[in-house]
Amino acid sequence: MSPVPEDARSFLERTFAKLFDPLTTEREMLEFFSPDYTQDLNGKVYSFRQFIDGVSALKATLRSSSVVFTSVVASGDTIAEIHVVDAVKKDGSRLRFKVIAFQTIENGRIKKAEEVNCPL
Repeated sequence: MSPVPEDARSFLERTFAKLFDPLTTEREMLEFFSPDYTQDLNGKVYSFRQFIDGVSALKATLRSSSVVFTSVVASGDTIAEIHVVDAVKKDGSRLRFKVIAFQTIENGRIKKAEEVNCPL
């Protein structure tokens, strides 16, 4: 494992801006996520492929989205953070949820995420 980037908040903001950009490719996401990335979301584990496919499907339904990091703490190879996602779907409905996450960093990329989210 490797230490977190110098400015964890800035790293996460860049990562999520790219993640939710409808023009971002899977190849570009490999700048931020390890190819063997895993996401444990509410107790269900997803591979990098499943994560990218899920995000792509979500982005296809969105008109706009924003992510605001309310808390970020970094230590060793881990970033603990809370963020709020606010999005408007193409049908006009709104998605808003809070995510509490621990991100494990390896070689400057997110290798593992353990997340719990809840609708707001």
